[in-house]
Amino acid sequence: MNDKETLEKLTLGKDRTEVVKVKDVEVTLRPLTAGELSKLQAIEKKGFTMKIGVNGQGKRQSMQTNDVDVNAGEFNEYQAEAMYKAIAWSMDINEDAVKDFAVGVPEAIFEHVVRISSLSDDDLTVIKTFRKIE
Repeated sequence: MNDKETLEKLTLGKDRTEVVKVKDVEVTLRPLTAGELSKLQAIEKKGFTMKIGVNGQGKRQSMQTNDVDVNAGEFNEYQAEAMYKAIAWSMDINEDAVKDFAVGVPEAIFEHVVRISSLSDDDLTVIKTFRKIE
């Protein structure tokens, strides 16, 4: 990619679209914005409960590790919600429409959303989980 293409991708933001083929159907996608990524990260964090020790005066105690509770069912729901929202925003459609797609279609589209948005495993937990399934 040359400098002009890089600059165009950075400045166009969500106005830059890309047509991809999913199950022999052409789909127009746009990259996610920084604000949308922040919202997706917040959705994913709903699945975590962190426990931090405090002493009798209400001050945080020095601990070797902090406990984190994860309800597997809720965790999976929040990851799916993040994926559906990412696809809906990228396609500029309603999230409920994404949930009605045939099995496997949201995952195929999400792969493209991740790529065109230049997201990494560090950006969203669902990307790591998604890559493990492939």
